[in-house]
Amino acid sequence: MAKEPDNLVLRLLREIRTTQESHGEMLQSHGETLKSHGEVLQHVERRVEDLYQISTHTLGVAANAHVRFENLAARVDELAARVDRLESKTAG
Repeated sequence: MAKEPDNLVLRLLREIRTTQESHGEMLQSHGETLKSHGEVLQHVERRVEDLYQISTHTLGVAANAHVRFENLAARVDELAARVDRLESKTAG
């Protein structure tokens, strides 16, 4: 039996199969890379959340300290005014 020429359809199917295998390997590689990037992103998100909580707590503490300072300054001014009035009554 004489050799038959390669069937054009079979040749194209082989090329398609080779391309699909190549794409499959590439997709697997990309999937592993995306998984790795996802893990890194989760770590970064946790760090950002921690920084957010720390900064809001710090700002809250600073705001509270400022309000307390303002209240104490007002109280000192009030007491100084009372002392001045008392001293003026005793001097006069």
